[in-house]
Amino acid sequence: MNSSLHTVEGARILCTADVRGNISELNKLAKEHGADYIIHTGDFGFYDRSSLDRIGERPLKHWIQYSTLIPSQTRSHILSCSPDMMYRTLEQSPETLLSEFPSFLSGEKRLDVPVYTVWGACEDVAILEKFRSNEYQIENLHILDEATTHLLDVGGVSLRLFGLGGAVVQHKLFDNGEGAETIAGGMGVMWTTTLQIGELVELANTVYDPTETRVLVTHASPGREGLLAQLALTLQVDFTISAGLHFRYNIAYNEFACQPDIDHFRDRLIQSQQQFMQVWETVKEQVEESVDEHQYQLLRNALKVVNRIPPSSVETEDVDNKERDELAFKNMWNFNLPDAAF
Repeated sequence: MNSSLHTVEGARILCTADVRGNISELNKLAKEHGADYIIHTGDFGFYDRSSLDRIGERPLKHWIQYSTLIPSQTRSHILSCSPDMMYRTLEQSPETLLSEFPSFLSGEKRLDVPVYTVWGACEDVAILEKFRSNEYQIENLHILDEATTHLLDVGGVSLRLFGLGGAVVQHKLFDNGEGAETIAGGMGVMWTTTLQIGELVELANTVYDPTETRVLVTHASPGREGLLAQLALTLQVDFTISAGLHFRYNIAYNEFACQPDIDHFRDRLIQSQQQFMQVWETVKEQVEESVDEHQYQLLRNALKVVNRIPPSSVETEDVDNKERDELAFKNMWNFNLPDAAF
């Protein structure tokens, strides 16, 4: 299993991704590496047997294909079945094939160290809703979302964790699916919404402290999703940790190492802005009529993220933002993690 491990004055934070229901693997990793905390970037395995009634055929096949809980021979057999038989096999199996989540929820199994995770693209929104209403709780499991932040004291360093889960799909940014309020998902998958982004900005502004080190944990990669890169700039984070690319190796980079100059980075964010605005212009009237006063403020926060474009290298105005963005261009480090199976 390929994970990244960071040591800070004797305290260890293990970062990993996509355990896909094989939650016990986190305990093995913590023990093997002596980790005090774990940060996980989604596709955790928020499924139970009832989730089968809500998962679409395509997401389910994808989950089976990459699950480490299912032996290869069993996997091949299930994937060769008809859709009805595939669902029936998983439902009737005496072994845990979909996710170990129910065992951790019941207390039969426990997490040995604190785990901080966002949800991924493949999760059951109905399960996450129960965590948000406090109907579900698991000791040592902390879900990072737009309404929740955690502060870790790690060897004298105050580490402020923010999180945003789900896939980033431009045409779904205003669609909650089966979710309530700002959370969104359905058919066994989850995605980010505009209101989530706005609420996360509100949260980050509320707890701002320049002495803290800020970390943004996302499932999708800011390197691929310009909107997340804009969010990182808006939140003034020092590090981002993500997954979603399914590579075999860790990637650590800053934009200065990958772009000839800040204008190339700026062009990528402008492209993201244009993609968002195409969707926004289509739904703007309908959305503004349907949101309440607080949601309207969240919407404005999200639009500030979309419009967060670094000044070009030749601009002489907005000096403060220009200096801050140049620092972020050189000093904000991004870590993209491989799937846990690798």
